[in-house]
Amino acid sequence: MNISQILSTATSSTTSATSSQSTKAAAAANPIAASITKSTTKLQTQLDAASANLSTLGKFKAAVSVVQTSAKSLTTLKDSSTSDQVKQALTAFISNFNSMVASTQAVTTDTSGVSTISRGMTRAMTADFSRVSELRQMGFTKASDGSLKLDAAKFEAAFKASPGNVQSTLSKLGQLVDKAATKELASDGRISSAMGALSSKSSILQLQQSALLKAAQQYASVSSASASSALNFYQSAG
Repeated sequence: MNISQILSTATSSTTSATSSQSTKAAAAANPIAASITKSTTKLQTQLDAASANLSTLGKFKAAVSVVQTSAKSLTTLKDSSTSDQVKQALTAFISNFNSMVASTQAVTTDTSGVSTISRGMTRAMTADFSRVSELRQMGFTKASDGSLKLDAAKFEAAFKASPGNVQSTLSKLGQLVDKAATKELASDGRISSAMGALSSKSSILQLQQSALLKAAQQYASVSSASASSALNFYQSAG
């Protein structure tokens, strides 16, 4: 039985005495029931928000991990790798990176700074891209929304001109992203810190919810006892 059902039972028990007595009981009971109901709704809203933010951060953490894996693949390309093999590795990295960026943009309600943290991490992971000037020459650019793009024609031309330079550039790119992701995924990184704070908040809200349920049960018990006593009194008087 949830809090609303408990309060409903308490109210019906209280109002089961005589009509005049039920009016007084209802007047006394309603403010308490209304207060408990209001607190319950507020707690549930906060708990739902914390859970949603935890879910968002969890998905973002997973996305960062996937990006890190694909970034590492750029550092292990072999000298014998063909244009198609290199392009496939780079395309996979771009796709995973853009999925990560999209996961932060999907946040519509943010009561705990989730989107701010996520977008900040995305910027951190691309902060050093400008230092790799060769990226632009091979058609690799970053859009204003943080997503990555690749000009296939420029890439093919750059690879044909110097496969070694392209692989060296991509290896440097992979190292930069791997380093940034490692920092963000660390136990003391922003993701873990934010998730820890949200988990603690959820635990506190759940404890408050349990306390409120107990209070509602106690209130229902007292209301039921009072109604029973009043009914016995009137029955004996009759």
